[in-house]
Amino acid sequence: MLRFYTILLMVLVWGPVRLYAQEQKSLPQLADDAFARQEYAVAATLYSRLAERKGNKASLKLLGKTAQCYIEMARFTEAGYWYLQMLERPDCPAEIGLLYSEIQKNIEEYDTAKIYLGRYNGTGADSIMQWRNMMLAGCDSALLWKKDTLNLAVENIKELSSQGADWVSGMMKAGLLVVSNGYRKMALSTGAERNPATDPRVNQPFFKAYLFKQYTKGGIVNNVLEEVLPKVLGKVPYHVGPVCFNSREDTLYVTLNVWGKDMADRTKKGAVNGKRLMSLFWSVKKDSVWSPLEPVAALNLAGYFTGNATLSGDGNILYFVSDRPGGQGKTDLWYSEKQADGNWGPPANCGPVINTRFEEGFPTINEAGSLYFSSKGHPGMGGFDIFRTTGNRAEWSAPRNLHRPFNSGSDDLGFVIKSNQYEGYFSSNRRGGGGGDDIYHFMDTHISEKLENPKAGKPTQPDTAAVTPPVPTKTDSTIVNKLEKLYFLYDYNSAELLTASKDLLDRVAVVLQQHPEWKLMVRSYADSRGSDKYNIDLSALRSYAVIDYLVKKGVSAKRMYYENLGERVLVNPCGNGVPCDESQHRENRRSMLKILY
Repeated sequence: MLRFYTILLMVLVWGPVRLYAQEQKSLPQLADDAFARQEYAVAATLYSRLAERKGNKASLKLLGKTAQCYIEMARFTEAGYWYLQMLERPDCPAEIGLLYSEIQKNIEEYDTAKIYLGRYNGTGADSIMQWRNMMLAGCDSALLWKKDTLNLAVENIKELSSQGADWVSGMMKAGLLVVSNGYRKMALSTGAERNPATDPRVNQPFFKAYLFKQYTKGGIVNNVLEEVLPKVLGKVPYHVGPVCFNSREDTLYVTLNVWGKDMADRTKKGAVNGKRLMSLFWSVKKDSVWSPLEPVAALNLAGYFTGNATLSGDGNILYFVSDRPGGQGKTDLWYSEKQADGNWGPPANCGPVINTRFEEGFPTINEAGSLYFSSKGHPGMGGFDIFRTTGNRAEWSAPRNLHRPFNSGSDDLGFVIKSNQYEGYFSSNRRGGGGGDDIYHFMDTHISEKLENPKAGKPTQPDTAAVTPPVPTKTDSTIVNKLEKLYFLYDYNSAELLTASKDLLDRVAVVLQQHPEWKLMVRSYADSRGSDKYNIDLSALRSYAVIDYLVKKGVSAKRMYYENLGERVLVNPCGNGVPCDESQHRENRRSMLKILY
């Protein structure tokens, strides 16, 4: 797992390895050399072997380096094990308890985290104490947010979640922009790599940028994954991405490891002989030909990270991430304004309302005037949390945590909404995924309202004393007068709409088009087989299928509401452990529709 703050800072490069010299080195020397080169996978193996060999005599420094290696790879359970070994020592520094509590937040053990946070005693002005207080506030908030989750479900997109790390980068008209190190060996339309170049820090391929396209032909959904501009980006030797296009899609902004001779902190001796920082490059299409990559000279600053660009809706403001001087902390959000001559103006910091002394990154802009970003510096559930703020330049509203299901104890980032304004994606390395950062899909017919106000987007029941229902026409009389029959069933473990279901939805679509003031409630259910969570998610997919079908028939998504009820309301006694035949279980696998007018 390649963590954001690690990737942003550097890719280490070293000279030829002298095997005869390595053979003379001890195990501690080999481990320290690998750690200095940030080869965390190698160093973790060597340090673990050394710590196990020494047993109770292993030094705190050795245990700490072992834990840090696993932290850098986002393998929190292993890191927690080594921190716990340290905490059992009477001479363990008090700060280790804070690091262990952060691990407990990452795996959503908030009560345990609070215990260790409460054991740390420092002065109020101490920066470490301030960090402790922020984490404690995050634990309290997370416990409340777990009880008040937005009524929508997210699904892991299996075909996009590789064994490596996969990030959402943005949207194009043709589909979803993705950055991944797990697709390079796959047989894509743009080719496959048998032996891709590998980042030695984590023994994983370098990242590349991809485009995920979905289209329907003959009723069948086809998915296509291809490299982004392989003729332009294919020869870059190190990390590629994230990428961003302007609205006309004729200008590309891409974050790259600088190659060639442009290296920082080069030394003549030692295991490390330089850092390859990330910088912002661009390419412009003219007469269907993309220009060679060039650095965005006005924005890059020698010796510092610059990248992860996103553009405002009108294309006149470019937001990016940097750790340059003049910021609030480690990595901040910055902006630049387009000048009259088409060039970018001097960068300015987005200010202390959204930036903290910790990491901020992964900016995206969805609705006009709304900025989404991930942060470790605002109270959150753990790792990077996704936040939303409104404004521009250096004037912003207080960031609001998006809560569950978008945020978790792990790293959550890259939040985007499709142009239809009811579907979107984000990335997370939360538990239950494929092991690295996976890509998740969500759908909600009132997502904009819920993001602005979590209590919004719920339909109100009509006041029967004040509202007189319209007289049904001949076309819709069978639907309006017999609401109890507005339902259909599903096959086992499926959200696919059957022919009879589509016939009914076709009639519902006609009625809703004839009465544009009417709304629709969709309630979907599952049978009792499977876990409660699985059945809630399955009923959500059934609601998605209904809404998506009606949207394609011309019904606005904002006219539809839904509830995912899983197995909570069964129509017969076929609950957990009750013997029932298939026909009885099938009665519970249903979507029920109600027209609100």
